[in-house]
Amino acid sequence: MTGLRRRVALAAVALLAVLAAGCGVRPSVVITGGPAPVGRVQGVGLYFVAEQRVTLVLRPSTPPGSVDAALALLLAGPDPRERQRGYRSEIPAGAGPAVTTSDRSGTTVSLGTDVTSLSARAVDQLVCTVRYALPADRPAERSMVTLTGPDGSRGPYGCDPPECPAAPDGAEDSPGADRCLPADPGPAPARTAAPGS
Repeated sequence: MTGLRRRVALAAVALLAVLAAGCGVRPSVVITGGPAPVGRVQGVGLYFVAEQRVTLVLRPSTPPGSVDAALALLLAGPDPRERQRGYRSEIPAGAGPAVTTSDRSGTTVSLGTDVTSLSARAVDQLVCTVRYALPADRPAERSMVTLTGPDGSRGPYGCDPPECPAAPDGAEDSPGADRCLPADPGPAPARTAAPGS
């Protein structure tokens, strides 16, 4: 064997040895992750309508705003990106500004529009947006929402928000994506009325 062939053969053997050794990757034990995070995602939670359902849309915000700030965003309607994704609002234009007051019995939202003629989805949008903006640990009886307007009042109502909000950047979801929809079509989220309302 000539010197050149010997060097080529040695280089090939060395290359095969490196490949057989797994390129230096050493075996390790299984590394487990911690528990999945729980709780609310940071951001302002606004409820818009997509595919005939009221759906939570998160807008990034640091820190999260107040109830009044959330309602101002809701009343302004979906932003261009949200509209492009199919979100809309059933709250009439010119319904704001909203003025909120809170006491031991809950939160009252005063609007500049008639509230008795609001659609059920418009009521859900308002009630669930207020509920999302309230502290998560607030007792349910203090989280009821009453709507008032020039024609009277509605409620108080509670909100059972959907489990799955839309991604704030919209990168992965489309409105009404399967993971956010209940198996049985119907209005969501469910509003609960206080006894005697």
